[in-house]
Amino acid sequence: MTPTDAARAAGVPVSTLRYYERRGFLSPERDPHSGYRRYSEEDVRRARFVQRAQRLGFGMGDVAAFLTLSEKGVVPSSRLRAVVEAKLADLDSRIADLARMREALAALADGAADGDCACPVEAALTGAGPGTGSAPGS
Repeated sequence: MTPTDAARAAGVPVSTLRYYERRGFLSPERDPHSGYRRYSEEDVRRARFVQRAQRLGFGMGDVAAFLTLSEKGVVPSSRLRAVVEAKLADLDSRIADLARMREALAALADGAADGDCACPVEAALTGAGPGTGSAPGS
């Protein structure tokens, strides 16, 4: 399929397909007559995977490792465990930040925030206010 069709199917811009190709994640064929790139369904699948992995916070190094492991069909448990444990710690931290943000936004929506007080959203994200388990300056 053409770059435009592949990009549309993967839900990414054509420039992203080219970037993934430069990174070695995609291997489009060249049309023998025109020389244009022709992407396969597998290229589209991989582009979707890379995009989703990035959205979930995985770096390009992690994505490359996952794709390599997928191609080899063998997952060395120590490498995978290290990547997964680091990602779990990161997700736990993000979930805690999101919970504090939600509490601060809910307080704003409920009108619980005083107009003369510091921004509860900033306080929640800096660990200096309600929902953080600590008082300002502690």
